[in-house]
Amino acid sequence: MGEEYTKFIPLQAAEDWKPLPEFTSASLWEEWETISLSERLEKIDSYRLPFTYRFRVARNPRNSIYPKQSGKTNRFLREFLESSSASWEEDRTPSQKNTRIPDFGDRFPWNSGTLLAGDEDHIRWEYVTDSLLELNSILESDFLRKFWVRDRFDFLEGIGFVNSCPTNSGHGDKLSVSIPAKLAETGDLSGFRLPTDWGFYREELKERLVFFRKNFGQNRKNSFFNLVSYLALLVISGKDGTKASLPHNPF
Repeated sequence: MGEEYTKFIPLQAAEDWKPLPEFTSASLWEEWETISLSERLEKIDSYRLPFTYRFRVARNPRNSIYPKQSGKTNRFLREFLESSSASWEEDRTPSQKNTRIPDFGDRFPWNSGTLLAGDEDHIRWEYVTDSLLELNSILESDFLRKFWVRDRFDFLEGIGFVNSCPTNSGHGDKLSVSIPAKLAETGDLSGFRLPTDWGFYREELKERLVFFRKNFGQNRKNSFFNLVSYLALLVISGKDGTKASLPHNPF
């Protein structure tokens, strides 16, 4: 694997992200950390904020050509789908059930999310939700752990899981949060600073901002939950009138 490829692979963060002490609402964050993760996520969900969360993971079979369909990749897809979900046939539409193996470019519901076969990579699975509790349940699921079995996929020591685009290699996963762009325009996010190893883009037609990071792996999901929690605290404390003085926890 050449240097031109490896230099674009995003590094996994050395530790979970947390807001710096000088950030707005830092004292509120200290109190927030005293409750458990599940309680935090449940409280944020209860506010029904206009946030949407997305998880995506991409994989390729060992020693394959990306993303070329062949007898080998068809066998890989069949074995992976059958071993990862006993009911994957029931999840498909009648027209999709006519073929045992999905055609490249085929999208279909699978394990509560959506599977795309043969876009940039042989397998891309994504899950979209407006509930942090649901997202955490997916990230902790036995089903998702199957994506981290090294001997099933293209994997190289020192690189990780190999995908078509180097920015999707390593752990091959991505988490993002989509929020209304007007929150940045009305001052609700005043004082917020996106971590330097995160990215963002604007969806003009939907008038939303998307903050994302790749290469979380199985042990850095709390970085995502911390950033989303901090965004939520800024919005909620602003609505409750506690952002300026922070005299009490709005929860």
